[in-house]
Amino acid sequence: MIKDAIIYDSGVETLMEDPVVTAAQVAFSARIKSSSDLSENTKNAQAIAKAWRGAVHTLDPDRFQIEALVTPELDQKLDILDTETACAYEFKVSGKNAWAEFYKDIVKVIIWNEKREKKISSLVFITEDKYGRPFLDAPMRVCTSNIWRNTD
Repeated sequence: MIKDAIIYDSGVETLMEDPVVTAAQVAFSARIKSSSDLSENTKNAQAIAKAWRGAVHTLDPDRFQIEALVTPELDQKLDILDTETACAYEFKVSGKNAWAEFYKDIVKVIIWNEKREKKISSLVFITEDKYGRPFLDAPMRVCTSNIWRNTD
């Protein structure tokens, strides 16, 4: 199952209250708005992601795996894995190229589920509304949900 979590300037739209999504909202609120300096934007995005991961870790370090390695051969990681709910979280701070990150994250979860006994049951992809909204409104979402169901 793919859960929706899109960050707005005024809050988060989600199916339920989720402390990991709330932590992303808080971290995201410190972003730089409308900077044309690429280096400044990159550093800001990295700082936001680091603050988010740190905040989630302090929620429960035994429950949340930070940067969980999917498989050593691919050198790919999940931003956060909730070991109690088997939910993976991915946070695309800038939103740019979110479509590519979204599908890459789906592939990471599929590979995780192929290589492990304990499967990931859901993915929460977090990004800005203007970049994430097209995914929620697109028919491809049904297709990815069907692929997801076939990974068991």
